[in-house]
Amino acid sequence: MTKMEKAAQRIIRECIGLGKNESLLILADEPMQEKAELLHRVATKISKNVSLLYPGKASIAAGLDFAPLALYMQSVSALIAITTCSISHTEARRKACQKGVRCLSMPNILDPSFARIADFDIKKVARLSMKLRDILTIAKEARIQSANGTDLRIPIAGNNGSADLGMVLEPGEFSNLPAGEASIMPEDGKAEGIWIVDSGMGRNPQDKESLVLTIRDGRAARITGGRIAQSLSRRLSHYGADARIVAELGVGTNSFAKLCGSPLEDEKVLGTVHLALGNNVSFGGTNQIPIHLDGVIYNATLTLDGKEILNNGRWVLQ
Repeated sequence: MTKMEKAAQRIIRECIGLGKNESLLILADEPMQEKAELLHRVATKISKNVSLLYPGKASIAAGLDFAPLALYMQSVSALIAITTCSISHTEARRKACQKGVRCLSMPNILDPSFARIADFDIKKVARLSMKLRDILTIAKEARIQSANGTDLRIPIAGNNGSADLGMVLEPGEFSNLPAGEASIMPEDGKAEGIWIVDSGMGRNPQDKESLVLTIRDGRAARITGGRIAQSLSRRLSHYGADARIVAELGVGTNSFAKLCGSPLEDEKVLGTVHLALGNNVSFGGTNQIPIHLDGVIYNATLTLDGKEILNNGRWVLQ
């Protein structure tokens, strides 16, 4: 059995726990077709009620708001989205979870990232994610620093942390794969500092140009860094000023994940911290816009209320 096949088996059997009497919908688009078909083959050996649907990139990018599709998503036992555009922060996904559907999302997942799902210790990652979720919930302020020049202060008091566990075994649960992060919404309008992105938001680690976001009053007040910055600014401007709101602070908890330039996996790597701009509804906010962009900071130093959690990418909390 190849690593890809082993990963598919694990996703269906352990991560989503598909039962023989359950229904599963797999949403995919053409670039993800091979992996989607692999998941479909594994799932159909367990349940006879498995559908593989290609709604089209435009529909996915629009948030899957085509009514019959959204209703179909709410009617199944479980949903896997393996698409180039993320459905994580769409209203269609949230409503499906509210109806009790167990949802896994693997947006734009690379083959090596998919294969690594075969071997990571899901329970170990889940334990650390839940521990850090609880720490974030009781903390009042985070400070993030990195050798790349990042230096941010982010008040988080009064908000509840969440954990990305990689397992959706109970009705309504949602997770990404690869999994492994704890996250929280910053206090509205209070984040301040310099955020320099190592991967995500259109930047790859190999790029020579930096991507620098100056955060004032909880928003990206200035974006600099050449063509990458220009492209990001244009993309955000399409959705208006609220696209610049700092929506999330996330901390990677997966020691089995690898830095690969893809924010989906990079943000899960233990020792990284990421922030996001845009939609914050999934974290308890009200900024309901159709964009949520993550930017990852490598080798981060993270301090919560003066207590060091990460030091230059190393976990130091006892």
